[in-house]
Amino acid sequence: MHLSKAQCQQLLPLSRADLINACSDVSVDFPISDSAGILVFESGNKNFVAPYVKNREIRRAQSKDAVTAQLLSNPLPDGLRTTMQSGSYSQERFISVDQSNESVILDESIIVKWQLTAQKSIGAHKEEILTENGFAHLPELLGNIYWDEKLLASVNKYIPGTTDGWTWCVDKAKASDLGPWLVNLAHLTAEMHRCLEGLIHGDFHVGQILKTSQSDQLWVIDFDGDPLATAEEAIDPLRDVASMCASFFHVGAVTIKHGADPSVIKEWIVQAESIYAATYFEGNAFDVKALRALMRSLENRELKYADKFLPQWRYAPEFAISYMEELGYGSN
Repeated sequence: MHLSKAQCQQLLPLSRADLINACSDVSVDFPISDSAGILVFESGNKNFVAPYVKNREIRRAQSKDAVTAQLLSNPLPDGLRTTMQSGSYSQERFISVDQSNESVILDESIIVKWQLTAQKSIGAHKEEILTENGFAHLPELLGNIYWDEKLLASVNKYIPGTTDGWTWCVDKAKASDLGPWLVNLAHLTAEMHRCLEGLIHGDFHVGQILKTSQSDQLWVIDFDGDPLATAEEAIDPLRDVASMCASFFHVGAVTIKHGADPSVIKEWIVQAESIYAATYFEGNAFDVKALRALMRSLENRELKYADKFLPQWRYAPEFAISYMEELGYGSN
């Protein structure tokens, strides 16, 4: 099947369409009906993954199309494999926050995360290791969907009533809450690093932490990491700690944008960072300057990410960089 550049762009999430620079002459089609299926197409030496519908035109599937529900309600097409059993699903709901990958909730019971590109997945490997080691803060892994050895999608149990940290942690900041959740988050981080056996999360921030309003139980998601990280960065636990601490600055930026007192929020950020880091290191001495220098460095990447994929987010790393410089983070 030949795909024009415009067709390829229509098969990606809108915020990722600019990754396509040319047409595609190579594709693998896994049809699940006469008008829907899963397409893997090559562009720029990457195999992009696209749940699709096709009438007069081909486009990426939307929640109303229920393509993911159809896929998991029947035996998988030849060429795909999974360890999970098919069920019976009808309702789809997409998670609207910006993600490199696209998450779909089926019947409020399972969550399916479609990969942007088909490749061997370190994220799937990490979740399998965590599951084997009894890590209690991972939504139950139900299975992965593979094409050859390349991951197309992962399927986890959906935990109703959860929000990610861009909601619940913003509420904590608004209330100047420095309570037990910070200690719980630090303990989760340390336990995650122990269970990962030398690996790290790699893209660790409050948006990857789920919480319900009814309890202090926390869950961590999205282990794909940063594709731009070096081999050394990909195994350095301090990177996860720095990334989480930096995200408190982003929470502060969101809160101030919503009308909170900047001076109060700035104090909350510094205290939240201090409690979290001290708890993670179990009260032992650690290199605070190295941690803060890494936080400052990560903000440069965050700003570049916002410029490329999410310009409306630019205000958050801009605030973080400004406040970190005011605090002297990263300076000699």
